[in-house]
Amino acid sequence: MPTGTKAPRRRLALGEVASTNSVALEAARAGDPGPLWVTAERQMAGRGRRGRAWVSEPGNLYASWLVIDPAPLEHLSNLPLVASLGVRNALAKLTGADEELVAVKWPNDVLVRGRKAVGILLESERLPDSRMAVVIGCGVNVAHVPDGTPYEVTSLAREGVRCDLDAIFASVADEVERALAVFRRGEGFAAIRREWLAHAVGLGQACRVNLADGTLTGRFEALDERGRLILRGDDGETTAVSAGDLFFLESDERMAPPVSAV
Repeated sequence: MPTGTKAPRRRLALGEVASTNSVALEAARAGDPGPLWVTAERQMAGRGRRGRAWVSEPGNLYASWLVIDPAPLEHLSNLPLVASLGVRNALAKLTGADEELVAVKWPNDVLVRGRKAVGILLESERLPDSRMAVVIGCGVNVAHVPDGTPYEVTSLAREGVRCDLDAIFASVADEVERALAVFRRGEGFAAIRREWLAHAVGLGQACRVNLADGTLTGRFEALDERGRLILRGDDGETTAVSAGDLFFLESDERMAPPVSAV
């Protein structure tokens, strides 16, 4: 291969699977060197964050990207921000999309007109040879939306985006790969952080963060250099939050689950 030529994209396109993340991790265990995209027409056991089920009917995009050792361990926690920025940029470029209405919401949601359109789940596993396999999984609501969610949801079709699944996959793959290249194994996170904040919803707004062991309220002030949400309380003190479910009190509090939810 000539110097500077990008390797062809590797994609495993399947019909019905348990989950694309599971297939990608199995490939890593079997010695696949990555990068490898796994897509499926339907998932029977799709997963969301915190073990939640992810509805996976045919007509939506289900894609997972296997990468090996994408960054040192201390930078892996920022990959959800990298992935969400990449997917956001991909959707914003689709025919029929209004770029100004495609946004990101901490920690890794992608919204269209303020409604969730994408689920992103990253999973990792240390391989026997000590390398780290990381899978970036995403489900894009193209034709269908799930029922019974604690937040408002939408689909690309509902928002006037008319593209076939292969075109949507190509855009997602292009932009996620681009974002990881900008990230540069963590050295380029400052650029990712700036671009992410430029497309973020809720900066300065009152919000609530549901944690595994409680809840915090305050205003969404910023992201720090480690990708943590900086929450400013009524007393003026700030708290850095690494993980949680974010709800903005002025817009989607009515959709938020009880504070005891995990």
